Amino acid sequence: MEEKRLTKEKRRKQIKDISLKLFVDKGYSKTTMDEIVQAVGISKGGMYHHFSNKEEIFLELLKDGSEYRKNLVLEYMRENSQSRREKIIEILLDRILDKNPYKDLYTVFLIEMQGNEKFKKLFEKIYDESLEDFVGFCKKEGLEEYIAISNREFTFLMNCLYVGIYLFDNVDILKLKNMLRTMFGAYLN
Repeated sequence: MEEKRLTKEKRRKQIKDISLKLFVDKGYSKTTMDEIVQAVGISKGGMYHHFSNKEEIFLELLKDGSEYRKNLVLEYMRENSQSRREKIIEILLDRILDKNPYKDLYTVFLIEMQGNEKFKKLFEKIYDESLEDFVGFCKKEGLEEYIAISNREFTFLMNCLYVGIYLFDNVDILKLKNMLRTMFGAYLN
């Protein structure tokens, strides 16, 4: 049964919002396209008019998460008077400690990657695309020193921190933040 007619943009947003919640709550692999269709309340044909499969929705959500993060970086860089190095450290801390559904989505995906070759290949695709996008963003916005963190080892560290924070809720966030501030400061010297 189809809901009232929404504009294409509003329908896509509705689909993505509902899919994001399902992916975070159930995991990517345990969420089916049929469940998304049912939760949105449109026909399969209506769904396939907007997205051909759940991977397409997922990838678009990851891009939305990247845009969300870029906007936070730009806002922080404009509104704070710290040195650029201090700003970068604070941005990294926020990136790790921020509670948002896009980060949860990415973290769930990282966890599901274990033992799943399709997810590992998808990760490589996402990594390559996002690295190129990130470097271009840094150059465009005059944030060249931020490029120093665009390597596999730093990505590995960040991903480990995301998963650790997601899985363990008994961490003293203030102590962790201070420890990471020291580590990032040393890394960026």
